[in-house]
Amino acid sequence: MWSMAFRNLYRDRRRTLATIIAVSAGLFAVLMFLGYIRFVESSLASVVIYRDANAHVQVYRKDGPEQLAASPAQYSLDSAEQALIHRTAAELTHFVRASNQLMGVGMAQADSESAVFLARGVDPEFETALQQHSPLAASPPPRNGLLLTTQLQDLLGRPDKGSYLQLFGASYANRMNAIEAPLTGDFSTGIEAIEDKGLKAPLDLLQSLYDTDAVSRVVIQLDDRVHSGAFRNQLAAALERQQPGRFEVTTWDHPQIGQLYTSFMGFFTMVFAFTGIVVFTIALTTIQHTVAMNVADRTREIGILRSLGFSRGRIAGLFVRESLLTTLAAALVATALAYTVIAALALIGVQTQLPRIAEPTALTLQLPPTWAIGAIACACAGITLGALLTARKRVGGEVRPGRRGVPLTRMLASAACLLLALPLTAPAEEVPDEETMRNWLKQADLARGGWGSYMWKLSIHTEDPAGATDTDYDIAVRNGRALAMTTAPRRYRGEKILIASRAMWYAKPGLRKPISISPQQRLVGEAANGDIAATQYARDYSPEYLGPVELDGIPCHKLKLTAATDSATYEAIIYYLDRRSRLGVRAEFLTASGMPLKVAHFEYGNRVQINGEARLFVSRMKIVNANFPERYSLLQYDQVIPADPPESLFSVDTLMTL
Repeated sequence: MWSMAFRNLYRDRRRTLATIIAVSAGLFAVLMFLGYIRFVESSLASVVIYRDANAHVQVYRKDGPEQLAASPAQYSLDSAEQALIHRTAAELTHFVRASNQLMGVGMAQADSESAVFLARGVDPEFETALQQHSPLAASPPPRNGLLLTTQLQDLLGRPDKGSYLQLFGASYANRMNAIEAPLTGDFSTGIEAIEDKGLKAPLDLLQSLYDTDAVSRVVIQLDDRVHSGAFRNQLAAALERQQPGRFEVTTWDHPQIGQLYTSFMGFFTMVFAFTGIVVFTIALTTIQHTVAMNVADRTREIGILRSLGFSRGRIAGLFVRESLLTTLAAALVATALAYTVIAALALIGVQTQLPRIAEPTALTLQLPPTWAIGAIACACAGITLGALLTARKRVGGEVRPGRRGVPLTRMLASAACLLLALPLTAPAEEVPDEETMRNWLKQADLARGGWGSYMWKLSIHTEDPAGATDTDYDIAVRNGRALAMTTAPRRYRGEKILIASRAMWYAKPGLRKPISISPQQRLVGEAANGDIAATQYARDYSPEYLGPVELDGIPCHKLKLTAATDSATYEAIIYYLDRRSRLGVRAEFLTASGMPLKVAHFEYGNRVQINGEARLFVSRMKIVNANFPERYSLLQYDQVIPADPPESLFSVDTLMTL
């Protein structure tokens, strides 16, 4: 039967050649697509493991991958935990090396330009060793300075190499802090979404910015990524025995770690499945059509074979053998062509842009022989089965009449109208005009030190899940400008915050010049407290009357304040004024989407003599995080006196010399 199949294929060479070309084209497309999938998969894995310095296995504090960004201090690893992880990991097989890493966010400033950064503090020696295993090119790790992506450097005005940049952020104690470091080079994160924010620094330098010896995680390099899952399970079990419920161990393809890899490969696998089905269907249809045509053209031959005693099954088997031989020939052609093209692409050095990867990379397709054999086997099995079914039906099967389709019927639905009762409305209260509301706001600002000239002592107690902090300041205010000088704790003495002309600056010993604090930076740490305390609502916001309300038994006017200038920190504020005293009782600070960010409560236990008249002045302010009520700050105002501080106190030019 095989010799007869060969003879039949040779006799109708034109049809055989056309079939081989059609099937080989489909198989070639599948093989090249498999090679591209393997190339993309290995390249994305290399980005996650090597370029992004995640290594193969990572150890966090429990729930760290999800919570680190919101609560870095609470979910970081202290020195004892770091030592335990290093010691335990080194005892397991496939371990190569481990290192500590610290992630953080803040603002980078070069002269008058500033931009947000996403930083990673790394061990240069570990990263150098890690990158030696990467097939993708990577910049040398930072040793004595900062590496910035080229896009971040563009945002900072292209500072010269060797020039000092200022980094500003909130420390783990929720205090403002800043450092200066030279720009020593550039690098690429490899991920388009964060390419304009990437910053890399030595671990100890970033720890000094956040004023901590803790780290975000410990990363572990193995001898091969295929061992990642097993190593992760062993390490997690060993750490659980020593400190139950304390750690979370992940691998490089964890959704929170290798998000780039997992998200794209999931999509790519679906695309391949769809494409494979289409190609397979085309090849199967081609074979079925060929078999059907062969049967129709060889009716005489089939009759002769039947007269010689051949059963329908044997005749169908003949056509199946012909289809199988055709498919094998097409597979040989497709495989040879695929490996030839792959070798040619590698020789030419074609560059391509990987999905979501910022830099082009060499197109080196990878087609493992097992993948090629598996694809060909699946194609042969499917095509052979299709040929068998077609041949049996054509040679001796009965054609059954098709069923009549059931016509679709359309259902008409009736809609009922809902009657809405009109709400009863109370007689509207007279709405104050804008000038009246601005006078209310100015009166409330005056009682918080927003206008006039004063000096006082300010104590801030901050509660946070990571720990409590206490800071004391000397405050000087002159007509909307304010200077806060830290007096305690001793280690922070000399830090200064200046608020003047709708701008804020921060200075501390060791900096070459003050750092300008942007409106976004004013949302964290002492900057947020100072900004809320000193904000001049009458100047910076436009009021809208929302009506009378009662708040904790106090009749209040409810106002919505909308930012009137670009320098305003908050998009909007919901402000409650006591209807009798016109003093602020509560303020809700909103995000751009209208969600509460912080809530401030005011108390007025101080009295200040101004022109012989005793006026109420704020004595206590509580600022609560609207999303995490356990995080709050208590501001206590003491020794408030009218004063006439000199103009020189409120100049940024003299801030470093005070």
